[in-house]
Amino acid sequence: MRLFIRIYRNCFYRKGYGIHSPFVFDLITDVIEEDSAFYAYHTFSMIREQLLEDDRIIHCKGRKLKVRKALQQYVISQPEGEFLFRLANYLKPESILAIGSSMGFAPLYLAKYNSNVQCITLENEADLAHIADQLLHKESNRSFPVITGSYRDTIHDSIAHFRQIDCLFLAKEIKDDDSNVIFQQCLPLLHDKSYVVMAGIRSTSAKFQRWKQLCQHPRVTVAIDLVDLGLLFFNPKLHKKVYKTVLP
Repeated sequence: MRLFIRIYRNCFYRKGYGIHSPFVFDLITDVIEEDSAFYAYHTFSMIREQLLEDDRIIHCKGRKLKVRKALQQYVISQPEGEFLFRLANYLKPESILAIGSSMGFAPLYLAKYNSNVQCITLENEADLAHIADQLLHKESNRSFPVITGSYRDTIHDSIAHFRQIDCLFLAKEIKDDDSNVIFQQCLPLLHDKSYVVMAGIRSTSAKFQRWKQLCQHPRVTVAIDLVDLGLLFFNPKLHKKVYKTVLP
């Protein structure tokens, strides 16, 4: 896999070479390729280390497992999480909807740059939602609600709290049918400066097909394929194109 990523990385837009869009060029050079150690990285790492020592038993996906095992299986990776933080710090979303909590890491990465943003998280696993709620209450200066229940059942009432959605995050474990319903419900609230992060775009063939379909959506102008993560942008001033690169 590492060899594949190295080859993939060298083939597509390394350091922004060959990109004519100023927006995408800046995004790759200033965010994707950025290797500075931000102040928040230490906080994220400490939280991971604490949870890796947590032997509490929780229920998730119909089975029992320790918190540290759930962390390894259901939480966004550290490089991807740090990228989400850099991206939010760069694009400055003021309203964030996270579908899938990643045990609280997803909304924390997205909202840590500014504790005054509006951030709502949906989670269909009760024990993961509980851990996420504890984490967000501990690490943020304001309430970032975590709503528990089926995504299809909670999405409608959740988006009613937003005037618009600047950032929509779809976790890797979101089923393809659910992601389609969520995207369609959120679409009217997405605007020219909104962005969507879709995790695990290659985790299944169905999810990758769904990703390719979203890239061709009439409102999507720029899509960036990061191998495991996909980004969608909606600015009509941007030339419609799919770019392929990978995180460092």
